[in-house]
Amino acid sequence: MEFNKYLILDLESTGLDPLKDRIIKLTTISFSDESVSDTETKSKYFNPKIQISEDSQKIHGISNKEVEDLNEFKHYAKSLASYFENSCVIGYGIHNFHLPILLSEFLRAGVTFDISKIKIIDLKSIYEKLRPRTLYNALKDFCSIEIESFERKSDEKSEAILELFLSQQNELSEKNMSIKSIIDAQNKTLDKEGFLIISENEEILFAKGKYQNQNIKDVKKLYPDYVSWIMDNENISPMVKMILSYEN
Repeated sequence: MEFNKYLILDLESTGLDPLKDRIIKLTTISFSDESVSDTETKSKYFNPKIQISEDSQKIHGISNKEVEDLNEFKHYAKSLASYFENSCVIGYGIHNFHLPILLSEFLRAGVTFDISKIKIIDLKSIYEKLRPRTLYNALKDFCSIEIESFERKSDEKSEAILELFLSQQNELSEKNMSIKSIIDAQNKTLDKEGFLIISENEEILFAKGKYQNQNIKDVKKLYPDYVSWIMDNENISPMVKMILSYEN
C-alpha cells in the first residue's frame, strides 16, 4: 500500500485505558515527504462525555470544565477517518495506546476505519533499538531538549515528537538505514507482539496461535469462543482486542 502523507499523531485522554477512556485532544502534524519541508499542524478538542480522571488532569492540565461545551469525537469521526486513510502515522508508543483508543472512538461512533489502510512508525520501537529509554531521554539524547514535563494545552509535545522524528532520521541515514525499511519492518505486524499481520492482499490475519494465517473475519464467525478467550486475556494487547472488536 502506498501512502500520500506522513502524520505525527499525539493525543490527550480522560485516562489510561484505551478501551474505556476517551480522547479529549487530538493533534496531527502532516507533511508530504521525508524532507519535512512543509508541515501543517491541526489540533482539536472534544467533549468526552465522561469525567477526566484526576491523575490525567495532573498530566495534561485539561479540566472537565474546559471541554464540557465542545462537540463529541463522533461529530468529527468521518472526516478524521478520511484524513488518516492512506497515511503513514508516526508517534511514540502508539501501538499500545494511541491507535487502540483511536480505534475505540471510531467504533463507538459507528464509523468505518480500516487499519490496513495506514502505515505505522512507532518512534518508541526505533528508540528502543537505538537507545532503550523514555521519550524524555530520547529528546535529550537526539535533540538536546532537557524537559521534565510538557505544556499539554499547547502543541509543544507534538512539535517535540516531530523534532525527534527528524533527528532519528539523520541518525538512521548515518547508519545506512532508510525510513522505508523502518516502515516495512514495523508494518509486517499490526501490534507490538506480532499477533496480527496484514497479508499481501491487505487482509488482516492471525500471525500466531491455533488459527495462524487465517483471516480474522473468518475466525470470528467460525470460532467465537477463541475470540472471547482473546478478549478476556489480560496478556494480549489492547491493540489486538480493538482490531478484533472493529473487524466484522
